[in-house]
Amino acid sequence: MKKISIVFSCYNEEKCLDKLFEKINTTLNNKYNYELIFINDGSKDKTRDKILEFKKNNKSKKNVVKLISFSKNFGHEASMLCGLDYATGECIIFMDSDLQHPLEKVDEIINEIENGTNIVSMISISNSDQSNIGRTFSTLFYKLINKISNITLYENASDFFAIDNTVAEYLRNNYREKVRFLRGIVQNIGFNKKALYFVAGSRTSGRSHYNLFSLIRLAFNTIFSYTNLPLHLGGIFAVFSALLGFILMIYTLITRGSAPSGYATIIIFLCFMFSIMFLIIGIIGEYIAIIFTEIKNRPSYTIMNIE
Repeated sequence: MKKISIVFSCYNEEKCLDKLFEKINTTLNNKYNYELIFINDGSKDKTRDKILEFKKNNKSKKNVVKLISFSKNFGHEASMLCGLDYATGECIIFMDSDLQHPLEKVDEIINEIENGTNIVSMISISNSDQSNIGRTFSTLFYKLINKISNITLYENASDFFAIDNTVAEYLRNNYREKVRFLRGIVQNIGFNKKALYFVAGSRTSGRSHYNLFSLIRLAFNTIFSYTNLPLHLGGIFAVFSALLGFILMIYTLITRGSAPSGYATIIIFLCFMFSIMFLIIGIIGEYIAIIFTEIKNRPSYTIMNIE
């Protein structure tokens, strides 16, 4: 392997970086010709200063440390896209900077790439920092997306993955949507791919920047990006409502002799119908929001400086 690129997404990771740099020095050392690309995603702490200090102390002439700072926080997906755009290695490895993605797996990943694998997806088999709610939500998400879409995602796949230069060029030129799920894209564009497994390490400090709301938002964006099934719910509910209306009509004809008031029945039916209507309007609105974002074609990220 002539050169590898390792892309680290960083957002307020000041307290994690010292241990990460130590791990880089002990694990990678001078085994490879590599470039380290740190994407500073609008951090408000001393993340940038820590990376610049590490860059200054880098004495290797063949191994390069790059720092790309965004003008504000654009999110993890934008960070990975930027790393993809600026990486120059024959193998590009994406990983988080909190040491939950073990650098010890780099050897195994590179071995797979050298043996002709184009895409290596890393599957987490254990994560002590993940709550039971988060674990359940993740499992349900993968089962749902695999069931309702025409794609197949590895369960517990992570943003720790690697691609070769062939795939990287293909992604740079053809997958530029603003609402994206990169780990899902790389699993479903074909090429030779393989899954490897790892045990997620504990965060060295702090907690995940993904809260429940952001995870739900990510799940919805993924579902709406990979399947049109929610749009077909209107027709499904229309058939169901027609059937329910027919049953209600038969019931009314049969019981009209007892002269029921029917007030409660009408109110319940109207509430049910309006609930369905607003659900469909909300789903259509989500798709329109994605279309609107894509049509505006604004940049996925804005770089403040490259150091």
